Amino acid sequence: MPRPKAPSRPRFRWGSIRARLRTWLERIVVLSAIAYPACLVVIAFALALIGEGWWVTTLGLYLPQFGFALPLPFLAAALWLLRLKRLLLVQVVSLVTLLFLVGFVMPFPVRANEGALRLRVLSFNVDSGYAGYDKIAAKISEHSPDVVLIQEAFHAPESLAELLKKHYANVEYSTQFVIASRFPILARTDPDRLPYLGRQRSPRFMRYVIATSLGALAFYNVHPASPRGVLRVYRVRYALHMLRTGELFSGDPESDVEANAGLRLLQVQAIAGLADVEPRPVVIAGDFNLPSLSPALRRNLSRYRDGFRSAGWGLGYTFPSKHPWMRLDRVLTSDSLRVTNFEVGCEGLSDHRCVVAELERR
Repeated sequence: MPRPKAPSRPRFRWGSIRARLRTWLERIVVLSAIAYPACLVVIAFALALIGEGWWVTTLGLYLPQFGFALPLPFLAAALWLLRLKRLLLVQVVSLVTLLFLVGFVMPFPVRANEGALRLRVLSFNVDSGYAGYDKIAAKISEHSPDVVLIQEAFHAPESLAELLKKHYANVEYSTQFVIASRFPILARTDPDRLPYLGRQRSPRFMRYVIATSLGALAFYNVHPASPRGVLRVYRVRYALHMLRTGELFSGDPESDVEANAGLRLLQVQAIAGLADVEPRPVVIAGDFNLPSLSPALRRNLSRYRDGFRSAGWGLGYTFPSKHPWMRLDRVLTSDSLRVTNFEVGCEGLSDHRCVVAELERR
């Protein structure tokens, strides 16, 4: 008698499972390809429009904006491999938004007027001279500026002043600020302190009138309050440790960050308020402690031309010196002046890099 046949097992359909996996993968990639540029646009608008108005976006202004670019190469590769090439065009929006976030400046040729008089201005946050004032003075001399504006010379500014006197006829210092000029300094203004949250706070800038080769110009040597102190973050490596352990958000970061941002805004408004009524051309230079997307910078100092945007291209980052991700140091000018050349240098002598602008009359 024949044995009954055993019931046949269902065959393993690898092709069907692979098709389902591909379908789900395509859905995830398509959703990511649409969500990613949309999120970037929202972030860009939040940082540029809200900025210092909310403690979260204030912190976001000072983060490395390059981090937002990390998903782009992986997403583009996935779209290419899955042959979803039409969605690659959507990533053009991502790329343009990323260029806006990182502050990329397109190259634009600037020609100096032949035979025009020029003035070289150097601005440098020297980080209290920890690298040595002799090295700093030597590097400044290499750039051969006509006017030197120094910030954060808290430690022995007279030592740096003596070194600069070897090359400059007119050198002065007050609090953290040092100025050296080949031309006579006609006047100086140490502005009044600013009342803020029940205390009298330093406006953190100095004003000078200098009889330059371009005529009498008003120079503002500026250094508004830094956001690092309020978060107890003085070195990037320590900041990453605080972020990992949660110490960065201990206490009351919301009120601390907002109070710090409010003081910085008040100082910027004081600079703009005095510069806006100047009867002569204005140069505002220094460590602004304001990233490129800062609404405080744009709303208060938009009438002044940014030297890097006028004559530089690329990123122009100045902080931190070794691996910079922010452009905090600037040279701004009023409309009657134009910047024909802009340089970033002095790497390794401070936690900032110096900036050098070459000016002429418009």
